[in-house]
Amino acid sequence: MAIKSTSSFLISKILNYKFFVFILFFFFTFILRAHNYEKTPGIGHLDEQLYALSGVSLIRSGIPISWSTLDYPKSAQVYQGEINYKGGDPKASVTLYKPWLDEPPLFSYLVGYFAVLNGVNEKEFVPSIFIRFPIIFISGFTSVIVFLIAKKLSGFWFGILSMLVYSTVPVFVFASRTAMPETLISFCFTLLVYLVLLFRENGSLWFLLPIPLLVGIAGLSKPTGFLIVLFAVFFIFWSFYQRKDIKKAVSYSLLIFFLTLPFVSFYFWWGYHFDWDIFLQINSIQSSRPVGFGSLAWFFITPSYDTVILRDSWFVFALLSVAFFIFKGVKGDRFVVLMAFVFWVLVVMISGGENDLLAWYRFPSYPFLSIILSWGLVYLVKKANFFTMFLAAGLLLGNRMLLVNPFHPNINPSSYRILIFIFMVFPLLYIVFKKSYFKKITRFLILAIILVGFFFNVKYIYNSFELACQSRSCVIVGSNWLSELRIPFFWRFLIMNR
Repeated sequence: MAIKSTSSFLISKILNYKFFVFILFFFFTFILRAHNYEKTPGIGHLDEQLYALSGVSLIRSGIPISWSTLDYPKSAQVYQGEINYKGGDPKASVTLYKPWLDEPPLFSYLVGYFAVLNGVNEKEFVPSIFIRFPIIFISGFTSVIVFLIAKKLSGFWFGILSMLVYSTVPVFVFASRTAMPETLISFCFTLLVYLVLLFRENGSLWFLLPIPLLVGIAGLSKPTGFLIVLFAVFFIFWSFYQRKDIKKAVSYSLLIFFLTLPFVSFYFWWGYHFDWDIFLQINSIQSSRPVGFGSLAWFFITPSYDTVILRDSWFVFALLSVAFFIFKGVKGDRFVVLMAFVFWVLVVMISGGENDLLAWYRFPSYPFLSIILSWGLVYLVKKANFFTMFLAAGLLLGNRMLLVNPFHPNINPSSYRILIFIFMVFPLLYIVFKKSYFKKITRFLILAIILVGFFFNVKYIYNSFELACQSRSCVIVGSNWLSELRIPFFWRFLIMNR
């Protein structure tokens, strides 16, 4: 009895310890994502205004009104000129249309609600401080699902690593702040994948029942969101087919598919309710975007979270990890995660344009890319050889360049060359002499590189606005308690000398 009591106590302590670690990392990454969230990406993000303006007008008048570059009839135009916020910045010149039917209404309602809550009126530029507020929390939940998926794949600590990666790689963090429908689709798709993994484990229908709702939320945020039902249907069918249960494979797949149709029907009713002709015309234009076989290459060579390329070395390493594991091959639940990433990239390829740098199309792939990047990090440490050191030293310290501006110089060339020599000499010595201590030193150096790389990422995210605005003029807008959150005590080590 005493032994059983002692073991129960020890298990309880371990569980509590891990829960404490999870909470610690979650709040660290949440604060990092929230800090200055209204300033990076830039405050004048016009594509965010599409949904914000539509949401404000929907709530205040019941009719969607917003700007568009698509070919609306002249009769639908209601305003052309400048919109601003309370007579000042931010501001922009736009052409507003009524009814605005570029996209479904759900995401517009979400961001519009927080704009109206803060007193924004129709035809006003909606500050990012309002419309990105709910996005920070949605992305926080997404990071929790990333943790749960990764934990299911390889245990608690791999879950922590994946959540940390998703919340510290600059492209991932800035993407998860942006008030675009894809941030909500990211959450829905990530949760859907987790439910599919749970279903594959025990075959319970209860894990499938929330899927139509997730598909509906994603699709009524943006029509491409409806496509995630195809991912679910494939794995539902395949899971039962592997068990030779063809009847359930067909019936469960059809059930989930047909339960999503009411949401699709609502989308078409929405267009019919306001103006069927405009709805058909806009959807025809949207579906005729130029696509082509250069889409995948464009995805790989343009790491970004906005309409500009950010040279995020960790993102490049993530894409190399994808290629490696595609060629290497993975099985089981890892196959599902790799398929989730590839599935959404295929969605981007058929819908996003061959050379269209609108990075938000890619956002739903980023949670899975963060898990695959984490596989890559583990592989580097596990192998610890000349080639993995080459990748670690060459890429995982690369975001040091993001901390450079006219007031903050890059690393001294001599120091850089000495460090590269130190990093590469030990794996070379191991190749020649096969002494285990050379491999241990190599592994230690790779671990050190990863930790320093994390630090560079965190420091850049924490100071991105200040770094950009030291060398140019930036519009300053109001902040709030969420954007002013600081990492207790350690924030002092993150502030750059100014």
